Amino acid sequence: MTCSLTDTQVDGLHTNVFLPDTAPRSVLIIRTPYDAAAYRAEAHAWVRRGIAVVTQDVRGRHRSRGRFRPFENEGADGLATLQWVASRSWAGAPVILYGTSYSAHCAVETAIAAAETGVDVGGVSVAVPALGLGETARNIDGCFYLQSRVGWWLEHGEGPESPGAAIPDGLLDTLPVADIGRRVTPPISAWERVIRAERRDCERGAEVSRLRCPLLAVGGMADWFAQDTVDLWTSWGGPAALVMGPWDHSLRGSDRARRMESWIDDVCAGTPTTGAQVLGLPGGTVDLTRWPSTEASTGLPGGRFHADPTDPFPSMAHGADLSEAAARLDCLVLDLPNRSAALIGTPTVRVHPTDGAGHWGALLAIRRRDGRLEQTAHGMSTHTTIHLTPVAAHLDTGESMVLILSAHSFPRHARDLQSRNDHLAGTETRAVLREVQSVTLDMPA
Repeated sequence: MTCSLTDTQVDGLHTNVFLPDTAPRSVLIIRTPYDAAAYRAEAHAWVRRGIAVVTQDVRGRHRSRGRFRPFENEGADGLATLQWVASRSWAGAPVILYGTSYSAHCAVETAIAAAETGVDVGGVSVAVPALGLGETARNIDGCFYLQSRVGWWLEHGEGPESPGAAIPDGLLDTLPVADIGRRVTPPISAWERVIRAERRDCERGAEVSRLRCPLLAVGGMADWFAQDTVDLWTSWGGPAALVMGPWDHSLRGSDRARRMESWIDDVCAGTPTTGAQVLGLPGGTVDLTRWPSTEASTGLPGGRFHADPTDPFPSMAHGADLSEAAARLDCLVLDLPNRSAALIGTPTVRVHPTDGAGHWGALLAIRRRDGRLEQTAHGMSTHTTIHLTPVAAHLDTGESMVLILSAHSFPRHARDLQSRNDHLAGTETRAVLREVQSVTLDMPA
């Protein structure tokens, strides 16, 4: 199937339209800050499947006019683009708002804006969604994502192009964290806005609960935004499908295009898919109608450990071997009772300390038969309840689980200074003895 390409402007936003040589069976809209031209190969692949594609540089990026202000105005600009597409002669098929990471934010905000104005949306397909400024700056328990936020703003910046700058050595050690924005070249002028950003989970949950169009959400257990993907699916008001697997933010190996094409076929047929699929476990795909709740509580003993912000407990990647980290003196290692072979859901840790002040971190690991202590979930909280990242794990015979408590998870998260100073504005640090009376671990049933 041949493809025609048109470059145009929609309200000052550079837009590419890729059309098949027959009437499209659906239309994808992709709005991105990462250069719409980079989607040409993918757009041609969709056109070969009879699907039209509209790609667009968001305001202030690449060939679009204006100023780039990340996570602002994407609903309004997306709605204008959606209305423009709906007015084209070739757009009689369902229009799908489609995006990965920041582009997923664009898609969700456009769907919300469309619902508020009565504009029809055929469906929304998102992957590893970066849902907002606050959601990318802090985890659900209020801890600041230091490494990823510094990295993203240095790589992509605030101008029309992405400078691609790496994080300079030692920058993440900077105190106060609030000074990082002006200690780099070029400065991050929006840094204060980033560190002050708050999550909008309740507001967004209410907004998407009113949507009635179908949703496909794809996420990875090793992705930064795994829980946000699950929560978006859980809150969605229309027919919603979730696919989670052992992937990171790149979704490499997820076979996402095939899954999405099958979902588009169902949407066009008026029978959109619902429910969740969890992939990557030895027994094959697990089908769910809801995300498992934490219903089984286990009481664990307490203990004590020293914590020093000048030598913080390190953050580790999903699947990393924690054996060396677990031998450090600034953590508490607790063996868990044996449990069933499969574990799917989002565990919660409740720490009962002698002194409740301070941040608390937790890692869930599997003691594998080959001797590795494999990290399967992590969490960091500004208070004593820690919501770990989603888990999809399998324990073989003879394997067991371990919970590791700490005071830090650096450089993934900004450090607790332990001096009663604000962890983003303060400079004074203090080493302390952390004392834990007991721990409650709530696991998915």
